[in-house]
Amino acid sequence: MFDELNALGIDSGRPLLISDADEVLFAFMEGFEGFLNSRGLSFSWASFRLNGNIIDHRTGEAVEPAAVRPLIYSFFENHTRSIAAVDGAAESLQHLGRHLQIVVLSNIWPEFREARAHALRSQGMPYPVIANRGSKAPAVAHLASLTCGPVFFVDDIPEHHRDVANLAGDVIRIHYVANRRLADLLGPATNCHHHARDWPGICSYIEACLGVGPS
Repeated sequence: MFDELNALGIDSGRPLLISDADEVLFAFMEGFEGFLNSRGLSFSWASFRLNGNIIDHRTGEAVEPAAVRPLIYSFFENHTRSIAAVDGAAESLQHLGRHLQIVVLSNIWPEFREARAHALRSQGMPYPVIANRGSKAPAVAHLASLTCGPVFFVDDIPEHHRDVANLAGDVIRIHYVANRRLADLLGPATNCHHHARDWPGICSYIEACLGVGPS
């Protein structure tokens, strides 16, 4: 992993933005719900967790936990290239790219990394993609060590903010969940510096931290 991060060629004198993909750059739940419906399934929205919330229309019961991971894998296998971008993400990143460098850190199976990179490029976000597994804190901490400029981390999962706060406390952490129903279920992360509702808000916050004005 660290060799892959080092190979990104991070500019040590330039600020860095590390962004998650699903529910930050891509409308994961919107796409996943459509995928479930096509298979006679639905998401119950009883909580934010996938286990226990995927309902089989034939039985009215939640699918077994053992079947959830294969469903997610099949979704990414067939739809990674076609998940819609979150409103304002590409435009905001293009704007911020004048002031900082951008890396996408996504918890996706490595075999789908290129499909994710293709989806980003096709929707105006041609940034390097790192396929991470588990906690994002080690990767974020290592990337932060490669630059002396400010480092920003945008993610939807509160646990990732907690882990990054513990391992790389100087990183500026922005909690953002694009899907409002999912955001309400997750609630605001406690281990972050800013809670955002949209990409223009993220853009304004980062500009304020960098001391640059909108243009």
